[in-house]
Amino acid sequence: MKLIIFDFDGTLVDSRSLILESHRIVFSEFRLPLPPAAACLSLVGQTLDLILEELAGPEAPIRAMVRAYDFLLPKLRGDPAFAEKPFQGIADLLRDLSTAPDTVLGMATGHTSVTVAPALAALQWRDFFRTIQAADMAPSKPHPAMLLQALEATGARPEDAIFVGDTTYDMEMARAAKVSSLGVNWGYHKAEQLAASGAYGIASNVEELRKYLSAFVD
Repeated sequence: MKLIIFDFDGTLVDSRSLILESHRIVFSEFRLPLPPAAACLSLVGQTLDLILEELAGPEAPIRAMVRAYDFLLPKLRGDPAFAEKPFQGIADLLRDLSTAPDTVLGMATGHTSVTVAPALAALQWRDFFRTIQAADMAPSKPHPAMLLQALEATGARPEDAIFVGDTTYDMEMARAAKVSSLGVNWGYHKAEQLAASGAYGIASNVEELRKYLSAFVD
């Protein structure tokens, strides 16, 4: 059996509008200066508390801000201007992989279970994934716990698993879990950063990603 584990933001969906608008609203609510967009996006992949410590400083009311995001995200997702949008071809790729023989899919995301579940329900993707590892279930990326838990949940061996992500946190997590990693260059970190962090290959479009994963499954 082969296990393909995906990151969510920046790998499967374009969430830039949602991330930046949620930061704008919450930082305004707490009367904090809004960080530059580039700084906000560069930290995507870690858990929200770590992101906020970096952007707002350790003295900021981090727990209260996290609760504000949890309350805000469902509202923003109800607006088509801010809801996550699958990258072109991703939905078909997931559908095809989920029905491939001896292949199971997983997810490891910086979202909590509470925030990722509604997104997957809206996209009608929940049934694609055998295991979903979220930020409230393990330490933040790049700690390997989410991938190790995905292996345990599916019974897959590290050598029969691959993790697909768009950030250095993803590549470092895979390396720590002794799982192969595949980068995509349409997300939040550059291709050269992914390569330097251990990606064995980098897809520049979804068709290239499909070819990499087809070779892995075969």
